[in-house]
Amino acid sequence: MDGQLRKVEQKPGYNHPTRAAFANLPDEEKTRTPYLQGAAIVLDNKSGAIRAIVGGRDYTESQLNRAREAKRQIGSTFKAFVYAAAFGRGMLPGATIEDGPIHRGEIAGAPTWTPENSDGTFKGPMPAEEGLIQSRNTMSVRVGERAGLDEILRVARAAGLDDVPKQPSIYLGAFETTLADLTSAYTVFPNAGVRRQPYIIERIDDVNGETIYRASHLEPHVLDPGTCWLLTATMQKVMERGTAAGVKGMGFTKRCAGKTGTTNDYHDAWFVGFTTSLTCGVWVGLDQPKPIVAKGYGAALALPIWAETMNAAPTQRYPARDFDPPAGLRRMAVCSVSNELATDACQHAGTAYTLDLPPSRIPHDGCHVHRGSVVASGDDGARRNPVSGLLRSFRKFFGGE
Repeated sequence: MDGQLRKVEQKPGYNHPTRAAFANLPDEEKTRTPYLQGAAIVLDNKSGAIRAIVGGRDYTESQLNRAREAKRQIGSTFKAFVYAAAFGRGMLPGATIEDGPIHRGEIAGAPTWTPENSDGTFKGPMPAEEGLIQSRNTMSVRVGERAGLDEILRVARAAGLDDVPKQPSIYLGAFETTLADLTSAYTVFPNAGVRRQPYIIERIDDVNGETIYRASHLEPHVLDPGTCWLLTATMQKVMERGTAAGVKGMGFTKRCAGKTGTTNDYHDAWFVGFTTSLTCGVWVGLDQPKPIVAKGYGAALALPIWAETMNAAPTQRYPARDFDPPAGLRRMAVCSVSNELATDACQHAGTAYTLDLPPSRIPHDGCHVHRGSVVASGDDGARRNPVSGLLRSFRKFFGGE
């Protein structure tokens, strides 16, 4: 970790004290440091055991355990739970969501809130999954509205995030929690909806061999396995062509999924990701929140530490296998507008597309928007790209083709 953070301190425009200058400070100032800090934690998905934990760059310089004791805003890492709630309520990855300006009064409970995308651009209607893959704020807010605040709070709190307030700004992670709690919450995704309770000590025996302490292996069931699989499949694309696509260039080439996070003004950089065996979370920031460096995104500051940490895990003991879908996966034709089974009218409108769905996520009814005969599962007439089909139908309506 320290080596990666030294590289950040050498970036053009970095204007904070460096760790190298810290030795001249008096001891009483060595709890929170003025130089860049980081934290990491690695959990065993199978048991919940903490396999590695780093609370800062050097314990002799600062004894604050930033992995378990420091609460910071988590930014876009929370979007995973927004999407989990939406998938659980019937939204599918190819549902059409508008990536456009949020208008005043659009968001219930926050009539003056008009968040924008971090790059200041808008891309129009896109498949819902792109909002997570590309971390589009306006899409994630609209997905949050579809899921509903109450359902998002239920999912988050069941996953162990107890600090989530009931306000729309949580769609973008505008609340504080610890790295340990966030990483533990992420274990529900590789564990088919079950969260493993983190622990360090498995058991303590006395001199007579009697067990006087044993870790409580709490395993609450948080999400439907089918929902977890849809979300994991989407977060795999984050690593392949989304905000964390640079991970392969950092030397990590195993099967993985995860989500970047960056808070306002680049105060905090996050990455939480997992393989089938391990879940690892990384935070980078200053103890006194300040902008770290221009364009200090999670992908630039936290992801390299994650890749370095995960590469250190022995492959034989912690293999990174394919994420297996629930039994009974079926290719279905669905409508990108209604999230229901596609009809021949959906095909005509250009809103039908096909995707593989676990049994619990297969819609029961035919499209109520484009009424007609439900098409056969995996019908070749259903387009693979729902948004391009929708745009074509718009153009036809307005005489564009």
